[in-house]
Amino acid sequence: MLERFRQRARGGEELGPDESAFPTGPAFTPYVIVYSLDATDVTLRRYDQLADGEPEVVAGRITWVRVVGVHDEALVRAVGKHFGLHSLLLDDVLATGHRPVVEDYDDCVFILLRLLGYDEDRKRVLAEQVSLTSGDGFVLTFQERESNLWDCVAKRLEKGAGRQVKRSQEHLTHALISAILDEYILTLGRLAEDIEEIEQALLAGADGDILTEIYRLKREVLFLHRSLWPLREVLGRFIKDASEGADSVAALLWSDIQQDVYQVLDAVETLREMLSEMVGLSMTKPELRMNAVGQYLTLVATIFLPLNFLVGFYGMNFDNLPFKSSPWGLYVLTGIMAATSIGMTLFFYRKHLLRSAGKDIQ
Repeated sequence: MLERFRQRARGGEELGPDESAFPTGPAFTPYVIVYSLDATDVTLRRYDQLADGEPEVVAGRITWVRVVGVHDEALVRAVGKHFGLHSLLLDDVLATGHRPVVEDYDDCVFILLRLLGYDEDRKRVLAEQVSLTSGDGFVLTFQERESNLWDCVAKRLEKGAGRQVKRSQEHLTHALISAILDEYILTLGRLAEDIEEIEQALLAGADGDILTEIYRLKREVLFLHRSLWPLREVLGRFIKDASEGADSVAALLWSDIQQDVYQVLDAVETLREMLSEMVGLSMTKPELRMNAVGQYLTLVATIFLPLNFLVGFYGMNFDNLPFKSSPWGLYVLTGIMAATSIGMTLFFYRKHLLRSAGKDIQ
């Protein structure tokens, strides 16, 4: 699990003139897509390389600058320099593995999040670091992979949908973050389905590697918790400061995002409690089974206890024992022993002791 939080340390070794302190990324060439929005239409332009003064920003329109691929340090810094972003902010964009962050600069808001997904085949939560900077009339986004869920937001804009998004960069920022939070809910839903399957198998009496599977799922939920819990703190602090400002629309949008985050965190806590209870149940099942075996053996021994008494009593070396000299004494004693065993068995059966102990053993 820790490798998904790991980031490359900087400053430990002296780098050569052509070396970067940031890790190399996937094998695609990063590029920039610029969406220029207003209330009526959307224009799109792609930049594979940036010249001076690019990407172009049209005054009076909302501009979404989407940097696809952060493993090209020169491209990321060129975009950041064009929009006047701080160098420390760009360092956070380039170095993956950070905790979620919301920082309010003088002229923009910087948001760093984890985009989470669920691999159905490997049964594992996948994470991608994405960054978002919202300024006056523009929104910058940085992503690691070539395609992610923001493609759906872009397609809706290209088709002319989402007029609310085109009103201001606050609405566009809200739409992009909401898409991430919606994906959190879907990821938790897929993970919850696997957890419920394991729970049903555990209640049905499955053994084998089920405890190992529970601990594997618990690590995935712990990864989710560590990826999402910092949002609660940073959003709470940020929204408190934003509510003191004059922009009531922005404060309302951020409050809506905070409520979505709380919903996601509540779902994560629910999954954690379910897995903790499943671990406790799987650990106590062997003990309960041993108790059931002991109860069953105790009932069997109790049934045969009167028979042992009768056999021991008539095994004494006395000649005047009842029925000992009679030719039918053996049959009488055998009948008494059989009646005693059958009577006690029926008594325990009617008390549901034998049936409950037998079911627990299975």
